Amino acid sequence: MSFGPSDAGGNPPPVTIHAWLERVNQEKPYSFEKATAPVDAENWISHMEKIFDVMGCDDAFKTRLAV
Repeated sequence: MSFGPSDAGGNPPPVTIHAWLERVNQEKPYSFEKATAPVDAENWISHMEKIFDVMGCDDAFKTRLAV
């Protein structure tokens, strides 16, 4: 029986920034250095949001993980 949120593997979600960083890096996110057009930045943000959504990342960690 489970008493809280868990990921697909049945493990509890990470609760520290270090654990989240490790999980995000496993997803091999695109790096972002500069944008020649606004759409480049929008595409990168969309890519990162998809990763965060799939992982169930808390809003409190999203900004810190993106930088």
